[in-house]
Amino acid sequence: MAVTTNGTTTNGSSNGNGHVKPAKLKVAILGCGRMGQRHAHNIFHLTPRASLVAVADPSPAAKTWVQENLDGVQYFEDPELVFDLPGLDAVIISTITSTHAPLTIKAVEKGLHVLLEKPISIDVEDSRPVLAVADSRPDLKVMIGFVRRFDTAFKQLHTHLSSTVAGQPFLLKSTTQDAYDPSGFFVAYAKASGGIFMDCGIHDIDMSRWLLGVGQPAKNSKNGLSQSSQPPVPSGKQVNRVYATGLTVRHPELHEQDDCDNALGVIEYANGSSCTLHLSRTGMGGYESLVEVFGTQQKLVVETPASSQVKVTDGHGRRVESAPTYIERFGEAFIHEVNAFVDCCLDDKPVPTSVADAFQAALIAKALTQSFRTGKPVDFGDDGEPIL
Repeated sequence: MAVTTNGTTTNGSSNGNGHVKPAKLKVAILGCGRMGQRHAHNIFHLTPRASLVAVADPSPAAKTWVQENLDGVQYFEDPELVFDLPGLDAVIISTITSTHAPLTIKAVEKGLHVLLEKPISIDVEDSRPVLAVADSRPDLKVMIGFVRRFDTAFKQLHTHLSSTVAGQPFLLKSTTQDAYDPSGFFVAYAKASGGIFMDCGIHDIDMSRWLLGVGQPAKNSKNGLSQSSQPPVPSGKQVNRVYATGLTVRHPELHEQDDCDNALGVIEYANGSSCTLHLSRTGMGGYESLVEVFGTQQKLVVETPASSQVKVTDGHGRRVESAPTYIERFGEAFIHEVNAFVDCCLDDKPVPTSVADAFQAALIAKALTQSFRTGKPVDFGDDGEPIL
């Protein structure tokens, strides 16, 4: 028997050093909307080292979905009832964003590992206690769902950049385009989303930090960008300045929310690199994610792959179908993500997407939002915080 972080025991086997590990990580899902259902399906069917034991969501539709799709999995209306389940090891939190921070804190206090959907909170101040509680329990894994880091194409891009063949990366351009939604659902959703930079752009921001090596030790390279030409960077400072603008093309209701449906942003990182963002809610060809990275030796591009290998030829020309939503585009990456989380918990490995990563991305998203609303650039102080 193995003792888990919450003091329960789980059947397991020896690893050869006299230590016993759980045969499977017992996981509960909090929140059973679109993302919760995807995580539940992946844990239930596609994660060999995990066992889905419970799902919690107050929606009657969620109860029906669990009963029809997850045979033998317990259902609860109240997420609070899940925390004390015997033998539970971890929770995946995919509830509405306003509940992310308190549920994560409660889970950690109960001794549970956490995979949390982004962002930690729409308010950066509510994220600080999550960062503190995660730091207070280094024995627990608290991982943030930045799914692009687990996509095969983006992992290949990161590996290529790390090899220095491309030279020093100095500019990243990222376009994320969600399909236009004429139903009105998106406008209602946007009211509690934190705005286009916090809700949509947080993925692009995290990806840019990861690919441009922000917050990581500078690499020495003969072909690299000379860091000696840059002013000394204070130890806590990762960003110099951001600037954002935007326009409303198809959703005029967003004006009332101080939001927009197309946004442009520029991030000037303290390591000498920069990132430009184009975020859109008005895509007419499905979901699109396009990333270009410019190095001193090579330019690298990751485009949105076709969702089908079938080429259609008709009176409109020749084409392939595009992915309708981000869930289809990153479907395989979601599987990789949850399996990586389980491996980190069972094998005591550091998480690849930490609370600190999410907090830094949120600071940038907050600064971009402020810049968009005021029309002025936002500088960052030596303490790493935006000067608002």
